[in-house]
Amino acid sequence: MGYHDCPSLIGILFYCKSLTTARGSGYREYQVIDANLGVKVREATPELLTLMPTGVSALVALEKAGEMKSNEVVLVTAAAGGTGHIAVQLAKLAGNHVIGTCSSEAKAKLLRELGCDRIINYRTENLNQVLKEEYPNGINLIFESVGKEVFDTCVENLAVRGRLVVVGFISEYAHNVEQITQPRLYHQLSWKASSVRGFLMAHYKEYMPEASDRLLNLYYTGKLKVAVDSTQFQGIESIPNAVQYLLSGQNCGKVVVKF
Repeated sequence: MGYHDCPSLIGILFYCKSLTTARGSGYREYQVIDANLGVKVREATPELLTLMPTGVSALVALEKAGEMKSNEVVLVTAAAGGTGHIAVQLAKLAGNHVIGTCSSEAKAKLLRELGCDRIINYRTENLNQVLKEEYPNGINLIFESVGKEVFDTCVENLAVRGRLVVVGFISEYAHNVEQITQPRLYHQLSWKASSVRGFLMAHYKEYMPEASDRLLNLYYTGKLKVAVDSTQFQGIESIPNAVQYLLSGQNCGKVVVKF
C-alpha cells in the first residue's frame, strides 16, 4: 500500500498489495521503496493503511505537538473524517473529555459509536455559542483541520495554557488562500498563555516507528476502530471523483481508492 500526501488529497488512500507509508510525488500503481520503509502487517487492508499514515499523524500530533494529558477537554474538528475519528479515540483512550464537530447525522452516529462525549453538528448548532455556553473555562487541547472561521472560533475558545494544533485546513484546499485583516494573533494568545502549533508528520518522523507499533497493537486488540468510507472508487482514473467527494465533505471515515 502507498499514499500520496498532496495537501488537496489528505484523507485519500490508495492501496494494492504491500504496505508502506513512503510518500511519492504523484499518482502511481507501483512504487519502489527501501525495504526498511515497509511496515509488516498481518494482512494488507484499507483499514491498516488508514491506520499507518493517518493514525500515526493523529497520535504524534496529539502527544508531541499537542502535549496531550489526561482529564482535559479536547476538541477535534472534522471529527468523523479519516484523521479526526482516530484522534477522537486516542484522546478518549488517554482519559479525556472529547468534543467532536461534524456536518451530518451519519457522521454524528459514527462519533457516538466511538464514544465522543459532545458532538456538535455545525449545520444545526453554532460552534462558538456551544463552546462558550458549555465550556466557559475553555478548551485545553484542539486538534484542528478545517481552518477559516472554525480556526478563529477555536483560538477564541482556548483555555488558559491551551494548545491548538493545526493539522490541516481543508476549507481552503480547493480555493485560493483567504486574505484577512484582523488583530494579530498574539493579542488572543498572550493573556491566556495559550499557543497555536503547526504539525506536519515529516518533521516528526523519528516518532513514526514507535507510534506505528502502538497503533497496530491498539487495532489488533480491538481498542481502536478504523472507519473507511463505504463509497467505492476503483482505479487511478477515479481519483478526480474521489478528490471531489472528499473536498465536498461527504465522506464518513477515510476515503479509499483501490488499485
